Amino acid sequence: IDEIKNELVHPYGGGQVKNPFRGAAKLFAGDLIEYRVNDKAESAEIYILKTYKVVSASGTTVNIERTGYSHIPFVGDKLGVAPEKIGGAMTTASVVAVSKNTVSDTPVWQLTFDKTLTGAKKDDVLVEAGADDKMLVKRINALTPWDMDFMWSQAADPTDEDDFESARYFLTPVLRGKMYIHRMSVLPKCVLDLNISNIEGVFVVDAFIKPNV
Repeated sequence: IDEIKNELVHPYGGGQVKNPFRGAAKLFAGDLIEYRVNDKAESAEIYILKTYKVVSASGTTVNIERTGYSHIPFVGDKLGVAPEKIGGAMTTASVVAVSKNTVSDTPVWQLTFDKTLTGAKKDDVLVEAGADDKMLVKRINALTPWDMDFMWSQAADPTDEDDFESARYFLTPVLRGKMYIHRMSVLPKCVLDLNISNIEGVFVVDAFIKPNV
C-alpha cells in the first residue's frame, strides 16, 4: 500500500467486520474492502474481499494457491467462481475439508466441497458468496492500511451480548490507496475492471470516484 500519508483518508468511523475469517488468519495491508453504510453514511459494516486462485479442480476437490499474499480458506466457507460483474450470481459450494498439499511443486490448499464446484478450472478466482448465492462483496470503496491478525474464533452470533468468550472484529479502513497488484491477493476480472489507475500493475482505490464501468 502507498505510504503517502495524505492518501490514507479515514472515513467518518469504523465498523464491524461481518465476514471475518473463521480461524487464525491474516488480513494484509492493501486488502480490498466494501465499506457498507446507510444513506446517512452511518452504521458502517465491513466486508472483506477474500480471493483464492485455482491451481486445479476435479469433482469436489479444488486446489488453490498457498503462496505469497493468498488468503486462508476455512471449513464452512461458501465460495464460487467470481462472476462477470462484482456482486453477481455464482454457482456456489461449501468447504467441508481443508488440507495442505503440493501440485506440480506449487504449494496449495486442497479444498473439499460439499458438491462439485461447477465451472472451476485452473487460474479461475474463487470469491466468497452470500446467503443469496451472489458474490458477497458488492463494491470496492476501501482498503486496509496495515496488516491485521485474526487470532480468535468469531462469535456465532455477533449480536449476542452474553457471548463473552468469542471474538468480534472491528476495523477502520481507509478510503484511498495505491497498491502493486503483484503484491495483493489475486484479483478477479470483475474487480480489476474497477481499477481507476492509468499505470500498469497498480491498483488504485478512491472511494469518492466512481469507476467508469
